[in-house]
Amino acid sequence: MLALCAGYAALVLHSATWAEARQLDAIFPFYKWRIRLFSATEFTQFGQLLTGLAVVLALPAVVLIAAPAGRAECRQWGSELRAVLRGLGRAFRALPTAQQRGAVLLLLALTAFRLVASIPAVTPGYDDVPSYEMFASKSLLAVSAYYPVPNNHVLSNTISGVFYRVNPGFWFTMRLPVVLAATVATVLLFLGLLGARASFRVAWMSTLLFSLAQLSLYHVAVGRGYWLLTLMGVIAFFGSLALAAGTRQPRAAWTGLVVGGVLGLYTVPTFALVLGSAFSWLGLGYLRRRDWRAIAWLAILGAVIAAGSLLLYAPLIFVSGPAIFFNNGFVAPQPLGIFWRGLPAYLWETEGFLAGQGKVGGLLVLAVLGAVVLLWRRVTEWPTTQRLPWQRLVPAALWFMAFPYAMMAAQRVFAPGRAVLYKAFFFFLLLALVVDWLLQAAPKPWQRGLRMALSLAAIVWLGYELNSLWRDNQRPRRRNAEMYHAFEWLDQHPKAPTLMPESIHSMTVRMYLHSERPGQHWPIDHIPQPGISYTYVLAFPDLHGWFQPGFTFPPVFHNELVEIYQLNPAVADSASAAGALPSYWHLVE
Repeated sequence: MLALCAGYAALVLHSATWAEARQLDAIFPFYKWRIRLFSATEFTQFGQLLTGLAVVLALPAVVLIAAPAGRAECRQWGSELRAVLRGLGRAFRALPTAQQRGAVLLLLALTAFRLVASIPAVTPGYDDVPSYEMFASKSLLAVSAYYPVPNNHVLSNTISGVFYRVNPGFWFTMRLPVVLAATVATVLLFLGLLGARASFRVAWMSTLLFSLAQLSLYHVAVGRGYWLLTLMGVIAFFGSLALAAGTRQPRAAWTGLVVGGVLGLYTVPTFALVLGSAFSWLGLGYLRRRDWRAIAWLAILGAVIAAGSLLLYAPLIFVSGPAIFFNNGFVAPQPLGIFWRGLPAYLWETEGFLAGQGKVGGLLVLAVLGAVVLLWRRVTEWPTTQRLPWQRLVPAALWFMAFPYAMMAAQRVFAPGRAVLYKAFFFFLLLALVVDWLLQAAPKPWQRGLRMALSLAAIVWLGYELNSLWRDNQRPRRRNAEMYHAFEWLDQHPKAPTLMPESIHSMTVRMYLHSERPGQHWPIDHIPQPGISYTYVLAFPDLHGWFQPGFTFPPVFHNELVEIYQLNPAVADSASAAGALPSYWHLVE
């Protein structure tokens, strides 16, 4: 694992020259932030250091694998991985035919809905526009080492970069990989619950509700990597469950935890919340059993995950600097008093938002947690088929729900709601377990009315989630249309030097250019370049923004977000010809 991580980091640095690395700031020059200063020698030496480290790590790995004991271990490892896959398949095939069809229909319906929701006209891009324009459409070094803000979710953007090389279309590059990741995560959620002895109804209901929550719906469309993080979280959760229960496939479970941990951290560093939950849960279980050997392995493999992720981030830390990665606004601790005063509101809003509504969703969370506590007192009295999933899933789900807040408190940081999207699954799992018990415990005369009431409540909740998503997208959709109309106007006119001082104009127009006109080159600058007389100049209307040009004539194009001024190229600006700023250039700080 460490050899592969070091080798990939070396590949990233060897994929570009020092001169190309020094040009990374030109990707988005609107920020004052700049990459580190480093010489060509330092750049080359660091790449050689990573290469040497990969070789040093790979040699003993190859020796170990080539030895008879190593070959036997590899065979056992492969056998365990196949056994896990066969076990998931058996759990599905053990379902009655009607339930198998219900599961397949659920997956098909969710996938169809996600494909529709992922269309940019339905869910307009915001964060994934910079991800596309600044990272996915650029070089391997750019996506792996350029980190102007914590917007670069590296693994997600790297995968999108691969898709970009196949088809540069925005949907294909940014949206399709997310739908595929969400589909895999959904299958693993459902099958993992079946493997953990949950009933079909619990697995089906929790997967459906989690998939249709507003935050899940939004991030399954927007290419930001949070469903990829959820996928890795699913692997870590079920791997932890298997190890805590004493699985017969420990190598496969550890593989899922380690590989999922490294890739999860490489997607979004806040995956540390998942790993903290998993390792603390396992550590407590091993301590109770006084299994010191397992605790030692836990510490060793935790160190492997940390080292592997740091190796993957090595190009980023070298090029962009450690401060932007370890000390940005998202991870900087808040003052002690401010944090503790804000914690109750944060807990209420975050858990409510994950449950589907930020202001009153917390009431549903409290109701479910209260029901779980009350029912837990009676769980030992239940039949085995009903008791086992509760005993195996409920404590772990509660721990994975609560422990991230302990980590946030230790660091005095409020993680954004999207960073804990995966936690919503544990709430919906608890909700499904409570509903399943209610349906089994209710007297038969009440069964039909109870089912109708629960179905009606689910329909109302789903309607609210869809309406909220649609309502929240109205303004972005309108802004998207306005920006696209400006792009269309430029596209229908002769390509000439164009000045776009505002970052949103430059980024969005370039995104449409790369997505819809691949291979075409438009002369676009963000500040006037010496000796260039610009034909088109873009600005915000009504003197908004920091660029407020002093033109005495009306724009040739105008809408809510963009004004386009056309200058006569035959009349060169004397200031521009002399290398000075043009007469219309006016900035407001």
